[in-house]
Amino acid sequence: MKEEIFDQYENLVYFLGKTLGTNYEIVFHLIEEDHSYIAAIANNSISGRTKNSPLTGFALELMKKKEYLKSDYVTNYKAKSSGVNHIQGSTFFIKDNQGNLDGMLCINTDYTKYKNIANDILQLINITNDDSDSQNNTVKSNQLSSSAAQENGDEFVEVLSSNIKDIIFEVIGPGVLNENFLLNQDAKIHIVEQLEKKGIFQLKGAVSQVAEVLNVSEPSVYRYLKIITKANQV
Repeated sequence: MKEEIFDQYENLVYFLGKTLGTNYEIVFHLIEEDHSYIAAIANNSISGRTKNSPLTGFALELMKKKEYLKSDYVTNYKAKSSGVNHIQGSTFFIKDNQGNLDGMLCINTDYTKYKNIANDILQLINITNDDSDSQNNTVKSNQLSSSAAQENGDEFVEVLSSNIKDIIFEVIGPGVLNENFLLNQDAKIHIVEQLEKKGIFQLKGAVSQVAEVLNVSEPSVYRYLKIITKANQV
């Protein structure tokens, strides 16, 4: 991305942050060939992330599936972070003249206060709010392919985290790596394949983190990736 364009989006992040207020987290993700990260963030108390934090698993999947070629943005999907469960997210794809993805501008809205106010009002007239969050937060099918938004019919929720391990566990589930269960090499290769499909290895430092999680060496992870690449070429 050209420096002048980068500066414009960086300034836009802080402008929107001050204009919209602290209930809105504004995030500018910079997409580079060898490293994708948060280049600017405003009102980060919602997710606790900082500059240079990694992309979320959801953002990586959008990139991996090239959703930016199908639409200019996705809106109103559900997200959550540590301590904040009522978050609504939207992502705008920043593309160059050839349609290549240069970055993403994301807005995450913490609507907890509004939900509490709505519940208080309904309680005044003795009505329970049974409306599901998913009604307003599920990504519309014309904005995002169902495979990227939902799996097995379950609502997809973006997990906002500054920890690569959280993103890894988001894909494979911490229960799979139970200390009392010994994974053989085929199982480890399968896990690495699932992570590769989700784009985890686009994150800087992902190989070392995956190696630690699987209790193997970094060369082993690279070897697994070569095995997966070779198998897919058959």
